[in-house]
Amino acid sequence: MFALTRFNNFVVDRQVNARVFLTLLCAIILTACSADEAAPIRSDAAQTPTPAIVYMTPTAAPTLVPTVARFRPSATIATPQLSTLPALAEASCEDALEAQFEVASDRCLAGPSGYFCSGGRPPIVEPAAAAVGEPGALAEAAAIDSLRSPSFEGARGGGLVWLRLEERLLVNALLIGDVRIENRTPADSANPKWRSITVQSGDKPSDCAAAPEIGALVLQSVYGRSAILNINGVSAEVNGSLIVMTQGDTTRFIAIEGQILLVAYGQTVRMNVGQQLNWRYRDGDWTKPEHLPGSPVLLDIDLIERLPITLFDRPLPIPLPGYAQTQGGVNMRAAPDINSRLLFQVPAGETMSVLGVSSDRRWLHIRLGNSETGWMSAELLARNLGEIGSVYDLTPEPPQRLGIYAELATVNVAAGGNLREAPDTAFRIRRGLPFGMQVKLLARSPYSPWVKVNADGDIGWMALFTLTTKAVISSLPIDYEVPLPPVAQAAPTATPSSSFFSYGGGHAYPDPEGGY
Repeated sequence: MFALTRFNNFVVDRQVNARVFLTLLCAIILTACSADEAAPIRSDAAQTPTPAIVYMTPTAAPTLVPTVARFRPSATIATPQLSTLPALAEASCEDALEAQFEVASDRCLAGPSGYFCSGGRPPIVEPAAAAVGEPGALAEAAAIDSLRSPSFEGARGGGLVWLRLEERLLVNALLIGDVRIENRTPADSANPKWRSITVQSGDKPSDCAAAPEIGALVLQSVYGRSAILNINGVSAEVNGSLIVMTQGDTTRFIAIEGQILLVAYGQTVRMNVGQQLNWRYRDGDWTKPEHLPGSPVLLDIDLIERLPITLFDRPLPIPLPGYAQTQGGVNMRAAPDINSRLLFQVPAGETMSVLGVSSDRRWLHIRLGNSETGWMSAELLARNLGEIGSVYDLTPEPPQRLGIYAELATVNVAAGGNLREAPDTAFRIRRGLPFGMQVKLLARSPYSPWVKVNADGDIGWMALFTLTTKAVISSLPIDYEVPLPPVAQAAPTATPSSSFFSYGGGHAYPDPEGGY
C-alpha cells in the first residue's frame, strides 16, 4: 500500500507528560479554525508516515489482541448450522443473490489456505480433473492452471470463487461474476503458483440489476502487510484492497482500501483509495501493457458499487471517487455535529477515503486506514473528490459478514468466561459462561478489547480473548455509552501508527500477524 516493501509500525513513547498533554488539549480546542474553501490537495499527494494518531480513550497503552480467532468446532462446542440454498425458481434475481451470498459465506469464508472454494455456480477449470463443484466444494490451488466463473443470470445466481493462496503470498482473493484468471508463474520459478496471473472479465454482462455489471477480481492483503503480485504484466504491491477488471482492451486497477503501488516498464505509480488506473493492452494479450503508465484518475463508482462487500474476507464500505487529506490536526466526531462525541484527533498528512456527506454538505463521513470511521468538518480538509452521491446524517453501521460468521462467538476458556457489566475487569461480574457456550456479538468497546454480547438473553461484556469467532470485530458498532473504568488514566493514549494501518487506542482491531 505504500512505496515500501517492509512495513514497520512506529513506536511511540507510552508516557505522555503533563506539558504535552496540556498542549494536546489546547490543540484540540483550537481545531475549530475554518476556511471559506477547502485547500487543494498537495500535488505530491503521496501518503507520508504519520507519527501518531491520538485516541481520546483512557487506556494507558495499546493492547495487541487479534480481531478474531479461527473457529475450530469440537465435540464439546456446538457446530453452527450451515445455511441451505432454498428453491429459487420463482425468486427475483435480487432474492436469489441474497440467498446465494449467505450460503456461499457460510461454506467458503472458513476455507483453508492453498485451496479454491466455489460459492456459486460451478466454474470452468483447467485441467478438468481439478473441477470445483457446488457451493462449499474445494479444489487444491496448486492443481489448477486457469479458472473461469460464470456471470450472474437471474434466479440462477452466478459465479463466486474464493482463492485461498499460499500463506507466504500474504493475499487472498475473490472472483465475482464472469471473470477468468490464469496462472502465469513459470513452472521452474522459485515463486509460488499464482504469484503471476492474468485476469480477464467476460464480455457477457449480468442480466440482474442487483448484480455487479462486470466480472471482477478482488484482492485483499493480509491486514497491515504488503503482498506483491504480477497482474496482467504489472507488478502490484497491495497493502489493502485492490479490484482488477477488464473492459475492451483496458485493464482497470481500482484501489478501495489502503494504498497500491503499480510498476511497469520501470515506471511506478502510487494509488490512493478512491482512484483507479486504466491500462490498455493489444490484441487480447493480457500479459503486457501496451504503454507506460499514466496518472491515476477518480474511480468509476458505477463499475463497483454493486460488489457484494459482505463476502470479502475483510468487509469494507465502497469508497466514493477521490479522497480527503488533513492539513493540520483535525477532530473526528461520531456524528456530523460540532457538539457530538470526539473520537480521535487525526494529525496532518493523513489521506482518507470518503464514504458520504451530510445533508448540509458541511461534514464528510470518512474512513481512516485503521478501518475506523467518523465525521470531519469538510472545510478543514483538502479534497480531491468526484461527485458525492451518498448523502446522510445518521452514521451507517459498517458492513459485516453474512450467515454464521456475522455475529456468532463461542467461549474458549476451559474454566469458563466472565460476563461483566462493562468492558473492564474493574466492573462487576454478572455471571460465568461455560466453555463452549455460544453468544451473540452486539457491539465493541470504545476503549478496550472487549465486546458486548447476548448470552441467552443476558447482556454484558466479555474480553475478546475469551471468545472464538469469525466475525469481523472492527465491523461491530461501538457502544459509546458504556461507563469508563473507575480509575481512568489521566492522559490519552498515543497510538503507534503507520499512515494507514494503526493499532491500539484500546479498540479491538485486526490481527497484524494475519487472519481475519
